[in-house]
Amino acid sequence: MTEKIYYLLHGLQDRYSALYQDNIARLGPHDVVVASIGSSGQSFLGNILLELGLNYADPYTEALSEDGTSAGVPAYADYRDRLPAHEPAELTWPRFVKTHLTPEFFDHRPLLGSWILVRDPRDALYSWYRFRTEFVRDPLDQLATSFDDWLCRPGPRGLDRIDDWADFYDRWSRWSPRRCAISTFEDLKQNLVPTLTEGLRTFGIAADDARLESAIRRSSFDAMRGHERRYGGAGAGILRRGRPHEWKDWMTPSTMKHFTRDTIAPVAARFGYHLGPQQPNLR
Repeated sequence: MTEKIYYLLHGLQDRYSALYQDNIARLGPHDVVVASIGSSGQSFLGNILLELGLNYADPYTEALSEDGTSAGVPAYADYRDRLPAHEPAELTWPRFVKTHLTPEFFDHRPLLGSWILVRDPRDALYSWYRFRTEFVRDPLDQLATSFDDWLCRPGPRGLDRIDDWADFYDRWSRWSPRRCAISTFEDLKQNLVPTLTEGLRTFGIAADDARLESAIRRSSFDAMRGHERRYGGAGAGILRRGRPHEWKDWMTPSTMKHFTRDTIAPVAARFGYHLGPQQPNLR
């Protein structure tokens, strides 16, 4: 089996396991899919929703039921226990469901809507690379000799990582569910209350100010990373740094060339990310 085919099959299994297939079949008209590429802030947003008493489910690690409930799968207990919020939801519907899949997987489901979570691809892909090679330690990802090399290797659907990011967000931005919210990681970090309030309003939810402030405080990077360190130790974890614009610390001219391709730059611009070749402080 060639490396590319092995990558493709392994990547699809990673994003679309048998558990996930079963869970998709249980989604209905009160479900909202929260769509993102990995390392774009799902853990942060999901923890806030859980702290608000809302129903946020991870179909990669939980078994979902049609009545809105879900149960953690024991095989993924280590991953789940690293994240702080696990209390049962006070409000069953709408149910917010994590996904790293493209929208055609949900074409035949009568969903309430989608919440697209997007992060600057320079930061998202670098953080995803670090997660895959340092925490997951996936042997396929570890074949890459550098971040630049990893960007050029095939991802879950046979596309390299640059084209995979572009294709993922291009498809989601063109999908037309009943309701749709779009939030950026940067706004969640720098302008959180209005960003979160607007997203929740899309799905008919009004958050109490005091509850919202408490949920945000309990979901801060320091609080969540502190919980993970207490559980999993001081090594590599799910949460890494939680900083916007980190790419300015490590970007080089050779790496920047990947992010100025014609495939990714126009899609990134739709979300306010301008990936032009002239960037400050490149090393």
